[in-house]
Amino acid sequence: MSWSRWAVPALLLATSQLCSCADSGTGGAAVQFEMAVISAPDPGEDLGTFTTRSGYRVQLSEARIALGPIYLYENPPPVARAPGPLRRLWDVLVPSAYAHPGDQHFAGGAVKGEFLEQVVLDGLTDERLDLGVVQGVAGPARSFSVLLEPPRSTEASSLLHGHHAYVVGTAEKDGMSYSFEGGLDIPNEGTLRKVEGIPLDAELEQGTRVTIELHLSRWFADADFARLSTVAPSGGYVIDEQSQVRGAWFIGARSFDTFSASVE
Repeated sequence: MSWSRWAVPALLLATSQLCSCADSGTGGAAVQFEMAVISAPDPGEDLGTFTTRSGYRVQLSEARIALGPIYLYENPPPVARAPGPLRRLWDVLVPSAYAHPGDQHFAGGAVKGEFLEQVVLDGLTDERLDLGVVQGVAGPARSFSVLLEPPRSTEASSLLHGHHAYVVGTAEKDGMSYSFEGGLDIPNEGTLRKVEGIPLDAELEQGTRVTIELHLSRWFADADFARLSTVAPSGGYVIDEQSQVRGAWFIGARSFDTFSASVE
């Protein structure tokens, strides 16, 4: 039996005992604010270029994903409310792959704003993709969630080759180069298509702009591209359902640290 089965519930129980829930408040006035999504590079890197934990140097030439709906909540994630020592213990014992939030241990409280549509984000452009004006409730928003669903339109499906996300790229390590391409599909099981409990620090008021940031490097942080074996017609490799790279991408795409937010 793995450590994660026991460590996560134990830490969550400790969190619930040590931390009181955020004040639900008395509600706020109706406001209109702006939302947007953007792809954010790693510090000192170009978009789509990064180094994995095991030393692969990755360059993506295509990276798209369908995002939305997006919900903003009043409550912070449980671990964000924990005292410092407990937060550090969580960081040590629970890597981001296992710290993936879900309905089973996250109660966001009141929804403070929501974008109910879906967009396809080109992860290799640094242009902000505006989602328009959102109706919301004034006051603090301390977390958000992003749904990863299949493309809803024919145009979106074409851009994503029928998948939830699609990539093309090259990974290099120790003098070896691995060209790859493939799509990611997420089963409609439980909360697998929800990335929840992502920290946010926003005070919603008229004219606020909340920008959701995607971090592509998190997708393949633990991928071992040398284990790809299915050859594509192009001569490179396909990220197929059984590959280790697909498994790493599946975990990375659904990890809460794949997203962050900035507020203006």
